[in-house]
Amino acid sequence: MVDAHYAEEQTNEVEILQSIYPTELEILHTEVPQKFTISIDIEDDDEIRPCNLLLTVEYTETYPDALPLFEISLTPNTLPAPTDIEAELNDKDICDLTDRLRELGEECLGMAMVFSMSTGLKEAATQRLVEKTAELVRAKEAKIQKEIEADQAKFIGTPVTRANFLEWKAKFELETKEHLSRLAGEAGEDRARRVVSKKDEDKRLTGRQLFEQDRSLAQSDSTFIADGDVAV
Repeated sequence: MVDAHYAEEQTNEVEILQSIYPTELEILHTEVPQKFTISIDIEDDDEIRPCNLLLTVEYTETYPDALPLFEISLTPNTLPAPTDIEAELNDKDICDLTDRLRELGEECLGMAMVFSMSTGLKEAATQRLVEKTAELVRAKEAKIQKEIEADQAKFIGTPVTRANFLEWKAKFELETKEHLSRLAGEAGEDRARRVVSKKDEDKRLTGRQLFEQDRSLAQSDSTFIADGDVAV
């Protein structure tokens, strides 16, 4: 049974809240202690992604000398999926907002506090979304800047220092030496193949072909005949 004093204060506050929130407030329990919800729109022009919070309040028997029971919940929306720079409230945010509302309520003990709690919730939620949105914007800008710097780096050579020049020179000389050695090896192999091929070709020649190919043989035979020998 709620004391008449508390019952009167609670009833009066509900009437005031109904005049402030004619469409946002919904009574869930009409008898004292009363229970109701307040729909709170969170928006800040184009700075944040809009959302809606539902503050559920249930008076205790000794309210306002004691905190009311309350709960904060996110109302489902039909908005398109958020972009990469649109922040949303999550469960941790709701927990932090609940703690903030509890602090506000404790500061207002002994007097009607629901209006202060609802306005405090709107301000705190808006501020949280502004901060989270700014973080997303900064992160995107940093990513874009990093991509720009990476593209620019493609057109900028590495600065030449004595150390990296000597390193390049040693590597270049080594590669040149290896290349020349490889070419020399290939040339030697090619000469060897030609010699072997020539020998194979000579083996296949007839005596006549060898005779015709080697002029020294023809000359020696002519000399032999000139000396009076008779060819058979």
